[in-house]
Amino acid sequence: MDIEKSGGHNSEFVYNEFEPVPEEMRKNNSSELFTLWFASNMTIGDFAIGFIPVLLGLSLGMSLFSMLLGSVMGSILVAFMSRTGTLTGLPQMVLGRRAFGKNFGIFMTVLQWINTLGWLTVNLILASFAFSLAFHVPYYEISIILMGIIIFLISNSGRKSISYFEKAMSVILGILFTIIILNAGLHINDIYAYKPSSFGFGVAFGITLATSFSYLMSWGPYAADYSRYNKTKNAFIYTFSGGLIATFWAEIAGVFVAIMSLDPSGNPASDLNHVLGPYGIIGLIAIFLGGIAADALNLYSNSISLKSTGLKIRRIYSVIFGIVIAIALAVALYTKFYSFYEDFLFLLDYWITPWLGIMLADFFIVNRNEKFNIKTIPGLNISGISAYFIALIASVPFMDPGIIFEGPISKLYLGGVDISYYVSFLLALVLYPVITKVINRNNIQSHVK
Repeated sequence: MDIEKSGGHNSEFVYNEFEPVPEEMRKNNSSELFTLWFASNMTIGDFAIGFIPVLLGLSLGMSLFSMLLGSVMGSILVAFMSRTGTLTGLPQMVLGRRAFGKNFGIFMTVLQWINTLGWLTVNLILASFAFSLAFHVPYYEISIILMGIIIFLISNSGRKSISYFEKAMSVILGILFTIIILNAGLHINDIYAYKPSSFGFGVAFGITLATSFSYLMSWGPYAADYSRYNKTKNAFIYTFSGGLIATFWAEIAGVFVAIMSLDPSGNPASDLNHVLGPYGIIGLIAIFLGGIAADALNLYSNSISLKSTGLKIRRIYSVIFGIVIAIALAVALYTKFYSFYEDFLFLLDYWITPWLGIMLADFFIVNRNEKFNIKTIPGLNISGISAYFIALIASVPFMDPGIIFEGPISKLYLGGVDISYYVSFLLALVLYPVITKVINRNNIQSHVK
């Protein structure tokens, strides 16, 4: 079996991306998945979602309900993907090859590499903003490079070290965000006095739900990268609960801070610093530590995705390649970050939901009793590719990523609410088994003739 040492003081052996971790080696307790997904979701990204319903004028009760519902839906999808890793011992994007075929699977893996690189850059910029404010660093570029080096050292040290780091971060970030929420108790009158505007309940609810769902479900293509070393027992519930609790916790903090700031600036870090007053350093530390916790996973999965394309490269070089590009992008884009970069990532996420629908159908419907064998995978799987593009194209009229594009159904009938994620996911989930059954039936009939 081809294995590679990952490097770092806490080195571990990492199996070749195309060789499953043997069942007898999948001995990590699945409880570590709770702290891994808890820490990586206790971030400013989830915190910022709490600002959305306040800015849209949604009531406090409906704000919390929409975010809870979106977080539950997103957590379920990530948990199912985590389950596939414990069942096979393989990374997530390698597992996508059965449903799409080897060649198209490589294309999807390239999309995931871009996806991880995008989120790596976003969190790097946000962490650097907070670090610069907290410690009065005169140039953001210095903070970006420093944060990049820290993220590289954690990610390159291997899966085991990442698990230890996320376990420590889950405690630290849990305490810091608890302090932020408890601080809201000092402004309880402001929270009770909050009066929603008349923006439109349906639109505000739909946008908040979609944003909360999309942020969490975007971890789906990462999940098996971390669960492949774990026991099957309880992997689903630990992944589900870790992501859900952290996301909703951070979102609640975001709602409270948005209300207490009275006039949210659109920069959650600045608003948090303002609301906490003399204790603003606590919020800024929470933000940059949360960014590092998320990016440790982003960079690790970025390197795994690059290797999963079939590129013959040692993991340390794929890690260096990813962090160097992220640092360069962060330095180039931080001055105009808020103007367009989030829109870019929001648009990029559209590829994920139909992929998740097909992955669920492949593992838990079409091939639920079949053992995964990468050696028997064909170059192309017409069933998966057809279902994917039909679902994606059918969801286009329901899209509304902002100024980039407005789908006609979303614009004319939904008030700008984007429900394309749900449409593409459900269509892909249904179409893949149906198309597979039709193609298999035709193949049998042709062989009989």
